[in-house]
Amino acid sequence: MIEREFVKDATTGLTIKEYLMEEVRQALPSDIQVLRTPLVTRIVLKVARPALVIGRKGHRIKQLTETLRKKFRLENPQIEVVPVQNSTLDAQVQAIRIAIALEHGQNWRRVMNRTLQRIMAAGAKGCEIVVKGKLGARGAKKRTERVLAGYMKKCGDPVKLVDQGHAIAKTKWATIGVHVYIVHPETTFPDHVAVPELSDEDLKRIEEKLSQPQQAEKREEEPVEGKKETPKKRTRKTTRKKSVKKEEVADGDSKSEGTQGNE
Repeated sequence: MIEREFVKDATTGLTIKEYLMEEVRQALPSDIQVLRTPLVTRIVLKVARPALVIGRKGHRIKQLTETLRKKFRLENPQIEVVPVQNSTLDAQVQAIRIAIALEHGQNWRRVMNRTLQRIMAAGAKGCEIVVKGKLGARGAKKRTERVLAGYMKKCGDPVKLVDQGHAIAKTKWATIGVHVYIVHPETTFPDHVAVPELSDEDLKRIEEKLSQPQQAEKREEEPVEGKKETPKKRTRKTTRKKSVKKEEVADGDSKSEGTQGNE
């Protein structure tokens, strides 16, 4: 069936990538692509050290082509070597480099810190290096160590913009996993807010516009010359008069009542 052929092509392509990753590991591979066409099977190797893949007078690349033809039964394989432009900012290259250093017995703290400083000095916005496994000598426990610097995204769709690299270091005592995450200098995340740079003339115009309402408020607060403020007339309260009248009416009633009693 056609489905089985697609699955077979995918599995063979994966096995070719794994094989070439181990064969060309010293050249620090960044990416391997297997492109199938009706006439040719094209294999693109993106490495940091192309000379180690090509070899002297092309001997190494011819040997790899012959091995792929016999081992994987490829009719007409062609290998193309592409150099990495900036290997310091390539996460996969740096992960393999750390794994090789750990296999040679170097101190993991020193290797991680040096790699982090090198990546940030190259202009990266952020970097994170994670190492998992038995980092000590014989009998050490498994643990996870992490070093990071700069700005890093760890969730959501912006994670796709982060360059990720993974490698495995097969040391004498155990297997150690290495993960490297790098945010490139030209990467812009959706939450980034760009502030435009203003010239001196634009800044002066903005200052003038901001100072105009303040001047208008001061003019309104200042009194106008030639016009004197007319004092307000005081109005007397009539409550006292009303109370007096009530008292007089009450006294008159009491007097009238007294006269009636005498009569």
